[in-house]
Amino acid sequence: MIELITVAEAAGFTAGCVAIHAARNWAETLTPILAYLVFALAVCLLVVAGIQHAADPDQLMAMMTQAMATY
Repeated sequence: MIELITVAEAAGFTAGCVAIHAARNWAETLTPILAYLVFALAVCLLVVAGIQHAADPDQLMAMMTQAMATY
């Protein structure tokens, strides 16, 4: 699931780059969106790296899933 989020963020960033080159008049509007996507991708990558290097990744995923369900 988390790997899918990272791939989706990367795909969104790539699509944004293509959109900026295709619509240069809208570059000022699209640039902040791309900056957010870069930030979100970095956060996702840090989360994935944190989970992979955790002492017990299954327990960490269970805790994160429970927290997500709670909120």
